[in-house]
Order: sequence, then C-alpha cells, then structure tokens
Amino acid sequence: NKLAKELLSTSRDFIEKGETPKKKFIRACCLASASNVAPIGKPSEAYKFQEATDILEGKGLLPRVVGDVFEVARRATHVLYLADNAGEIGFDSLLIAKIKEMGSKITLIVKEGPFFEDTTLRDASFFGLDKLVDEISTSNGFFVPSKSKPSQRKAFKKSDLLISKGTGNYEALKDELGGKKAIFMLKVKCGPIAADTGVDLGSFIVKLDQ
Repeated sequence: NKLAKELLSTSRDFIEKGETPKKKFIRACCLASASNVAPIGKPSEAYKFQEATDILEGKGLLPRVVGDVFEVARRATHVLYLADNAGEIGFDSLLIAKIKEMGSKITLIVKEGPFFEDTTLRDASFFGLDKLVDEISTSNGFFVPSKSKPSQRKAFKKSDLLISKGTGNYEALKDELGGKKAIFMLKVKCGPIAADTGVDLGSFIVKLDQ
C-alpha cells in the first residue's frame, strides 16, 4: 500500500495528460490493469509495480484495450467493482474517481479477511475508498453472483456494469454475467486465459465483455 501510494501523484498527472475524457479514462484503466502484478506463488517481497512505473516513465507499453470501455462506463448508472490485491487498490482508486465523475454509483467488493494478498476493508480505507464509493461490501472468497450475500446479489442485480480485477475474479465471474456488461482488467498469467482473451501470455488487458 505504501509503495503504491508513493506513485499515485505521478499517476494522477499521467491520467490528466489525456487530451479528452475518453483518453483520461483509458489511461486510468491501463494503470489499473498494469498494477495487477501479484505472483501465482507466495510473494517474496513487496510489489514494486514496475509495469505501472514503466508506463509512467514512458518506457512501457500500455495494456491492450478491447472494446469501447469508455462509452459503456459513461452510460452506466451503477457499477459493481470487484477489487483484487492490496496495493493495487490504490491504482483502482484513480479509476473509481473517474467513474464517479461520470455520475455513476459504485459498490465495491473487497475480501472480509486475509485471503491471499487480496484487498480488505482496511486496504480500501487506506486509500480513502470508504469515502469515495457509495457502498463497500465484503466477501469471504471470490464473488459469484449466485452464491453471494443477499446484499451483494441485490447490488449485482441493479448494476449495469461490472468491473473485475485479476485472474481469480475473471475465472469466477466470466460465465456468471447473466447478460450484464463487464470490463475485465488483468495480467494474463496462464495459457487457458490467454486463449480465452486472445492476448499473449504475460500481457495486460482491459477487455469489455458484452
């Protein structure tokens, strides 16, 4: 969280250099995607967010963006945002701020307690998300609409856009959308997801699923 917070001022500047609201939004999506760097195994050190840093310094490629994510987000009235890792949630906060500027309500789902290195309410509060979003809900594991808490099923039902971070949320949610639009943001870490998304292994993606 501390390492991510040190990068947020530069990240805001990077986002605001976008010439249009659409380009600003895309830049925020790209940073949120590029921060999805948790390893498959146990972390051996604090995340350095090197991929996001490379983008900020003009040395890295932006993640691939598939679909008109800005137009879908612009039209949304209620977004259900599924967080992934601690630290990473700081970059999510910049994207969430852009969504709030568009006038959408946001329900954020984080983990109830320690669950790998995923975001908890404490991590979200560290970045002020408890004051930014309209509601924060906690989950014991990956969010699956049909198996979630009644309050989360209600939030899912009234949402017209889901934003999903990371591999675990992608696998848990991709066949559970029930016709809803979703934006998936993640690093492609295995062959099956590379084949499913159409991007190379190790690539970052921002993908609209309609």
